[in-house]
Amino acid sequence: MKTHVLVILKPDALRRGLAELVMDRFLAAGFTIDAVGYRTVDRELIVAHYAESIARIGPELETRVLNSYVGRHMVPVVLGYEGGDGIARARALVGATDPSKAAPGTIRGDLGTDTVAAAIAGNRVCDNLVHCCDSEESFQRELALWFRPETRRRFPVATA
Repeated sequence: MKTHVLVILKPDALRRGLAELVMDRFLAAGFTIDAVGYRTVDRELIVAHYAESIARIGPELETRVLNSYVGRHMVPVVLGYEGGDGIARARALVGATDPSKAAPGTIRGDLGTDTVAAAIAGNRVCDNLVHCCDSEESFQRELALWFRPETRRRFPVATA
């Protein structure tokens, strides 16, 4: 069974020229690239994307997200994986949210240079290169935010 994962190359990965290297890591781990997008981030998109985290953490996160992303570019990518554990495998490959705490061998552990503490002190979000959905539900929700309907139709809701 093929599963799908949504990852987003964040502005720091693009600025540092790491998009190809990051995608190579996924391909080497057995993923396929099934769709690629490109978005200039606006307020509505990024607040909707981070809505659950903003509700949990508070309005200070919304301020940091807006400061960090509005007007910048991101590249959402739908990855395919043959097997039912694609999301878990992708998240393991990405590593911990804080690059300073991510294990060696992970994308953030090997390529990340920021820390959550430095980001909070700078009133921004942590530059951690890539976002990765955490469930089938978040895949579907984020797919709807980042891709046009004609692309979304290629990835129907998984059934058990």
